[in-house]
Amino acid sequence: MPTEKIKEEVKRLLLQSMRYFLPILFVSYMASITFFGHVHVVNGVVVVHSHPFKKSANHQHSTVELQLIHFLSILTVDDLPPTLSIAQFIPSLLFTLLDNCQSLSCHAPYHGVVGLRAPPAIHFL
Repeated sequence: MPTEKIKEEVKRLLLQSMRYFLPILFVSYMASITFFGHVHVVNGVVVVHSHPFKKSANHQHSTVELQLIHFLSILTVDDLPPTLSIAQFIPSLLFTLLDNCQSLSCHAPYHGVVGLRAPPAIHFL
């Protein structure tokens, strides 16, 4: 029984710390990319990135640091299932939307009052 209480307390502390850590991480990331962006030209290649640095100091990066910046700056998806799930989702969404479209009727709440025109709609029987 005491281990269950310990697990619950650890879980509560973790959730409470994440409640503060994640917004602080996000704000610091946004501040970093907003206020510390700069450019390096290395062997004719322009490298744009951001991180805190002193503007008065000579600021250089090693080859390993530039490779790390490159790998952290790109996104590559090599997996096929996300593409397949999107390809399956769109037809199922269309089928659901078209199947639920059974009847279309107009209702004017007040007689003699011309309401705004609704956007065009397609009705399949």
